[in-house]
Amino acid sequence: MRTRSRPAAGSPRPTVDRTPPKSENSRRDKCAHSERGASLVEFAIVLPLLLALLFGVIESSFAFAQLNDVRFGAREGARAAAVDVGDVSTIGQLVCDRMDLILPSQSVTVILEALDSSPTNPGEGSVGASARLTVTADLRTLTGFFNAIFRSVQLSSAIEFRVEQPAGGAGDATWWGGASSGFPGDRFVCP
Repeated sequence: MRTRSRPAAGSPRPTVDRTPPKSENSRRDKCAHSERGASLVEFAIVLPLLLALLFGVIESSFAFAQLNDVRFGAREGARAAAVDVGDVSTIGQLVCDRMDLILPSQSVTVILEALDSSPTNPGEGSVGASARLTVTADLRTLTGFFNAIFRSVQLSSAIEFRVEQPAGGAGDATWWGGASSGFPGDRFVCP
């Protein structure tokens, strides 16, 4: 059995040279350099995929918000038409004013059409007559990353409703054109 003797107090500790021989150092440097190059290549391959995923999430979120905005505008327009706040241009302007996310460059169309006349007064747009309000808008992208894909997509929402209160409390609603006369629907395009 070997016994280890301890150095005397105050004597210097022996130093051990732990540096690898020169040939091992150069090999390790080359390996580290080539790994850095591999990491850079991997990053260059993965970066476009990560950006496409990030911009895809952003664009789909903005598209969903625009769709909700179109639905909200259609719902507000149908509510206004049901209580007869005015003619088609008044209702259309109200719809355009209520949509927050729609950009000025987007084409927004509001169509108000009579479906069935009043059950109590055939041929009239009085209380109980049914109609449809359709709002259509072009989809716009926020980042421009997917413009080629979403260029021709249209957002649309149609709400069917019945007339609750015609203008002045009696007679046809102001916007009514008559379901029996083949009324195709009046159109309003947001400015």
